[in-house]
Amino acid sequence: MACKLAPAHGRRFSIPDRLTRAAAAAACLVALITPAPAQAYDDAGYLNFTDRVAAQLEPAWSPADGYYLSGSPALDSRFNAAMLLVHATAARYGHAGASRNDERARRLAQVLTASPPFFSGAAAPWPDPMFHSPGWVGNLIPGYSVMDKAIDPKIAEGLFAAWQARDALALPQETSAAIVQEISAVAHGAFFRFPNVRLNQINWPLEMAAYDALTTGHGELLRDEYRLQVARFLEGARADTNLSPSYRFHYVPRVSAARAINLDSAEYANITLHFLAFYDDARRAGMPEPPAADVRLLRAWVQRALFGYWTHAGLLNWDTGLGMKRWMKGKTWAYAQQGLLAMASASRFQRDARSRRWAKAMFDRGLSAYRRMEGAGRPPPSNLYGVAARRRTYSDDVMFAARMAGNAARAAAAGLGRVPAAEPPPFYAFDADVGRLAVSTPAYSTAIVAVNRRAFPYGGIELARLFDRRGQPVTGIGGRPPAALGVVVRDRSARTVLASQEGRRRDPARPPVILTRSPQGRVTRLERLPAHPAAGPFRTLQAVGRRRAGRFDITTRHTFRRAAIDERWTVRRHGGRGFYSAVVQLPTWGAAASATAVRHKRGNVPLEIGGAPIPLDDVRGFRIRGPVSSYSAALLGRARGTVRLVPTLAESANPDPGPTLELTIASGTRFKRARLDLRIVPRATPLPSTHHALLIGRTAAP
Repeated sequence: MACKLAPAHGRRFSIPDRLTRAAAAAACLVALITPAPAQAYDDAGYLNFTDRVAAQLEPAWSPADGYYLSGSPALDSRFNAAMLLVHATAARYGHAGASRNDERARRLAQVLTASPPFFSGAAAPWPDPMFHSPGWVGNLIPGYSVMDKAIDPKIAEGLFAAWQARDALALPQETSAAIVQEISAVAHGAFFRFPNVRLNQINWPLEMAAYDALTTGHGELLRDEYRLQVARFLEGARADTNLSPSYRFHYVPRVSAARAINLDSAEYANITLHFLAFYDDARRAGMPEPPAADVRLLRAWVQRALFGYWTHAGLLNWDTGLGMKRWMKGKTWAYAQQGLLAMASASRFQRDARSRRWAKAMFDRGLSAYRRMEGAGRPPPSNLYGVAARRRTYSDDVMFAARMAGNAARAAAAGLGRVPAAEPPPFYAFDADVGRLAVSTPAYSTAIVAVNRRAFPYGGIELARLFDRRGQPVTGIGGRPPAALGVVVRDRSARTVLASQEGRRRDPARPPVILTRSPQGRVTRLERLPAHPAAGPFRTLQAVGRRRAGRFDITTRHTFRRAAIDERWTVRRHGGRGFYSAVVQLPTWGAAASATAVRHKRGNVPLEIGGAPIPLDDVRGFRIRGPVSSYSAALLGRARGTVRLVPTLAESANPDPGPTLELTIASGTRFKRARLDLRIVPRATPLPSTHHALLIGRTAAP
């Protein structure tokens, strides 16, 4: 089979039109690419992945302009820097595929060293809080758009990759010289020099210093800056400004640690952790070995980050104080993967030698997850699972794709293709003060988020979400009752008196969730920056949470095993009169989801919305099937009450819920105590042909 690609033409920023005309050509290129392994990638697999994405982004190339058009001028310099990284890495490895385009790489190196985007003026035309000179701006067209601490390091990275591959690319001498001069000038500018730093994101200045050392051969800047920036960051961690006592990341260190924005930030924690990728460069530049106490602290933070933020499927176990502004955005997940890459490479800061192979396996599975999101030759939408973006544009989608391709190129350059991958065992991470418990096993991933500080709409003492082994939603991704696991107590008028799945707005005086069984035994209090954090592999893990309001309290006991989760819900009533009911809710994902009651003697009974309630005394469990995943819920012992199927409504953090099973386990004026024991077993069902749309939500449909 042979493909002949016609060049893309069109007016500036008419991306969707060119995408339509070039879709067939891109699909043809994709068909020629050898599929990468599903889990373990070698160097060829990483570069084949970049081929696949380069084919998807082919329509964005503008021959008239001589660079890729993102659809948003302020993103163009970063978009083209990512593509330069991809093209240059392919050339450096002598790769032959869609990502190898030496002519474009030479052109992009010239474009990125020209002005704009390189800016050396005395002032910005408008008050830009991140203005610095010299530096790079976001746009490639004449004028000034924006400066940001994240722009310069990414442009420097692409240019450095071109400089590394200068012989293979036949890069002109004047372009090579401009790369070295501009990187060095920006790195030595005051904006990126200690004591300056944007918030606590020390990765940006240290990345600039690293590319300066690697291109000029002079490591003094990297040697000094790395030592100073890391030492100050860790000093802030010990003072609870940069990290919480359990190693959660504080996005804004200068405001109260109890503010919503500092609840945690899975994405920025990993973006910042990328500074570890340059540790060996700093040591080669002459930086002394950090103090032993600093190494211990970094190792503990890495352990908490690896097990608290990632899943076996390669996706983030994601909660963030930035809420819906960042949550479930593909281009942000792609950025966070750089932290996972750093953790896979920085063996000096791994408490367990196996962590490198585990991190590589999770990174590789993230690439495979991206491939499951793909459409017909197009980049997938950046908003994952159909979570609505405040402003989603084509530029978000192409940046998502370009960053994923850049990550694969980085993995090849870091030698990760020669590192064996290993299936991680079940693992967890626990933050006692806010009651956050992240759990991932080869069969599922989930999290409990008892305190949300109103940063996001979901939370409580129940499972906030449940995914199967591939990262497909099983019960939903962030629902509230009735589209949430847990117990609801109602009065005679069906008003909610108490719900177990309701996030706390403030940090409680005592841990809202405790571990009653873990590798560390019982964990009932917060320990400050422990050398051995409550995070790591487990065989059996048990957590208990309790909510109380008025005369009722709900206790939930979760027992996590490799393939199943046992739930015990206990409702107690402390005196009083009146009619009340206690209901256990089992949600589904996907409007087409269905549920069947499995009875002891008389066969299975499909449940229908609006149907008559079915007695529980003859039911031994339920089979719940959604369009992309399913689970079984087995009753552990005989239960009393009834079950029915009720409709749900879409929510901002749970955009595609299916109907919910409501198990009424007690009702009346006299009940004092009710209990239900259930075993949940997530199952990965065969994906339909439109699985890319289902994984990322209804909005992904072509």
